[in-house]
Amino acid sequence: MTRLVRPHRRPWASRRLVCMSYAGGGTTAFRPWAQQLPVDTELRILCYPGREARFGERAESWQALIEDAVTALTREVRGPYVLYGHSMGAMVAYATARRLQALGTPGPDSLILSGHIAPQHWTGTRTAALAEASDEELAARLGDLGGTAASVLSDPGMRSLAVGLLRSDLAAYAGFAYEPGERLSAGIQLLVGEQELSPMHEGWAELTEGPSSLDVLPGGHFFTPEVWRSLPRRMRAFGVHEEMAATRP
Repeated sequence: MTRLVRPHRRPWASRRLVCMSYAGGGTTAFRPWAQQLPVDTELRILCYPGREARFGERAESWQALIEDAVTALTREVRGPYVLYGHSMGAMVAYATARRLQALGTPGPDSLILSGHIAPQHWTGTRTAALAEASDEELAARLGDLGGTAASVLSDPGMRSLAVGLLRSDLAAYAGFAYEPGERLSAGIQLLVGEQELSPMHEGWAELTEGPSSLDVLPGGHFFTPEVWRSLPRRMRAFGVHEEMAATRP
């Protein structure tokens, strides 16, 4: 079974960007990035259980979700790679990198994370409450945050499917609990929308022995549509775009 989607195959690529989605998300939001990456880099996107080609599967817990990601990376990725995760995906990427390091398995060269406070400040209380919210509340949440196509939210059947995936992801995600331990050897670049920036984002630097940076970009949780479309150009591992809104060392 293939867990990693490859929208634009580059068999000659010397490195990979592996993306991990936000709660309720699939691979669609990341697919357009394939053409924006340098020619020596191939895009791969982790398809979580319960969607697309993995529709009949389920991840019953946070630990199961992380072990699924670890399996995908160890079986399907050879050579250097960078992990990117947004929102819940940022925590999936971080927890996966920690698990790989604990196993002594080759992990990412670096992590690029966005849309999430540092894990030592995260309690999961709000996420657990959201997992128990009504379908209407979750549908409204999808609309407020962005990242879900209007065509999905306007179609009753597709909206119901999106809400179900979000609820399942939130229930698993609420099971994450930060445990202090060995710091990552991989560096961390954090990308944050200026409208949601808080002091709690800066704690990511404490979790790595490698370089760390915090870059503030226009917009909110999903930045602006223009920034999201061009996000690979803001990633230091692939060459930072000259029009970065702000940078904090």
